[in-house]
Amino acid sequence: MQLFNDNYNWYKGNLHTHTNISDGLLSPEATIDLYQKAGYDFIAITDHNIFYEGSEQDNFTILSGTELHINDYDTRKAFHIVGIDMDAEAEIPSTPKPQDLIDGIVKQNGLAILAHPAWSFLTHDDAINLKDYMGIEIWNTVSETRSNRGYSASFIDTVASKNCIKAIFAVDDTHFFSDDLFGGYIMLNSPSLSTEDIVKNIKQGNFYASQGPEIRQITIEKNKIHIETSPVSQISFMSDNFYDAKRVIRGEGELIDSAIYTCGEKDNWVRIECLDSEGRRAWSQFIVL
Repeated sequence: MQLFNDNYNWYKGNLHTHTNISDGLLSPEATIDLYQKAGYDFIAITDHNIFYEGSEQDNFTILSGTELHINDYDTRKAFHIVGIDMDAEAEIPSTPKPQDLIDGIVKQNGLAILAHPAWSFLTHDDAINLKDYMGIEIWNTVSETRSNRGYSASFIDTVASKNCIKAIFAVDDTHFFSDDLFGGYIMLNSPSLSTEDIVKNIKQGNFYASQGPEIRQITIEKNKIHIETSPVSQISFMSDNFYDAKRVIRGEGELIDSAIYTCGEKDNWVRIECLDSEGRRAWSQFIVL
């Protein structure tokens, strides 16, 4: 079984983007133009507590979006929830709880994504106890470049090991349009750039997250997982087992573009992580066995 449809196209998108409508430096129009010129095919405008309506342009799609947040300095936790493809602005109580943010997005038929959990000092129980959100950011560029807390892989693996398995996203969360730009994105396998097709295939998990490496195909046959990639230095098959000597495959001085993993009896899920010679990563979705 192949996970990606060879008859579909690949589209590049950033789903966490700020403009001068809230605390970003550029206007929405300038932001859209910048990403389009950089080879992106779609973005979501996700300004803080402000709903931005989506639109479809020639060969470029803007998804509606927002970012709702609670910064609790007493407990040192920040609950930031990105909302994508909402019908309208979320209705949130004046003193919301974290679940209220997700509920407001979902009630507007949107997709809720838990943003930068490492940056936010969230505990594993925080992620596990929240309901009805679809994904977690594994990489957030501005959280890395401005706070050194942009990478949340171990967080995601730990909550997944407790049966909280969510879609994996990489994003910019750009505000400054300098070192927080073009550092993380998703590659979507979709028949078109229509909003309907983009959202449908995000919901179905037909995408991977990346900083640069390509995941070209993943094939599952019985208990074996075969991945084809752009040239990389290492491919790791991460699972909820503690140890597996076969998990990490390296090129031993040469680049590799494929690898095969035989799933172990104690593996309940596998996700694949690729590392290229420049230190950039790509991440598959969780493959539940």
